[in-house]
Amino acid sequence: MKKKIIIIFVVAAVLAGLAWTLGLFPVVRVNGEFVFYRAYRDHVSAFEMFQRQSSLAAGGGELTPAAQKAIRQSVLRDLIAHTVFRQYISSHTSMSGIEERARGVVDETLRAAKADVLPRATKELYGWSVEEFSENVLFPQALLNELQKEVEKDGASFDEFVRTELTNAQVMIYLLPWKWESGAVVEK
Repeated sequence: MKKKIIIIFVVAAVLAGLAWTLGLFPVVRVNGEFVFYRAYRDHVSAFEMFQRQSSLAAGGGELTPAAQKAIRQSVLRDLIAHTVFRQYISSHTSMSGIEERARGVVDETLRAAKADVLPRATKELYGWSVEEFSENVLFPQALLNELQKEVEKDGASFDEFVRTELTNAQVMIYLLPWKWESGAVVEK
């Protein structure tokens, strides 16, 4: 009996360690949907790399701790916002087709880009493949643009729509030094 308990404890510890290492634990819950640490970490790494490359190209130095904190906070807000907007689109049948149009915009953008430059640029600037860049940068922006067109076609204010949706979102942030308040990521 004692051996079983020890084996169960060891297996649980190994699984917990593996989940921690791979980032397979939630850092945010958005309206019941989890965003995992792995996605957050990957986005933070990519955008810190981009900022470092941009700073070096402009003759600047390394990122300051304040700049790193701002990037992390901004990435978290963007992941939350993208999740909220994706959920909104999914729950409104009148918005069907937005994701397809956004994918079409991304495909068109990729076709227009120089095939010999884009893979190298995305790898050097973000550390991502073209597919990762497309999924993590181009698609969320195209989706937001298409959603804006859909909201504004009836004369509504997109800024007000964004403010309302983010304010009404049920968001819980775990293991990070921020909280969600009135549609924004703020210090705890």
